[in-house]
Amino acid sequence: MSLQISGAEWQESKRRTDEWVANLGALWGWLEQPVHPMLEGQRAFLHRDGRLVVVNIGQHDGRWWLHVSVSRAKYIPSYEDLSDVKREFVGNRMQAVQVFARVERHVNIHPHCLHLWASLEPEGDGLPDFGKEGTI
Repeated sequence: MSLQISGAEWQESKRRTDEWVANLGALWGWLEQPVHPMLEGQRAFLHRDGRLVVVNIGQHDGRWWLHVSVSRAKYIPSYEDLSDVKREFVGNRMQAVQVFARVERHVNIHPHCLHLWASLEPEGDGLPDFGKEGTI
């Protein structure tokens, strides 16, 4: 499986990522950080408590998805960390999911990093209403 995308798709991903970040508003306690050249097109933010967030938008199976990762230097982020990052970088009006991939699709670049994915498609967020029976 190739991780390469076309120049046009990369430009559109970067444009959408920059637009998303511009519309976030004030991010209290967060400071934008320069990104490593391999992460060009993504946006990174460091919180005063040590959390590092990387944000990007990409197309997967023909749909645009927001990807937000949060890491800590020495331990896995807590539920509260992830919940706060979801609120700040995804927003309260959208659902986000954490994926537990099949073993053959699992990628672990950083041992203390968690990821959220949110569909940006106008037809909905790509998820069924799991709470319709009152179980969430």
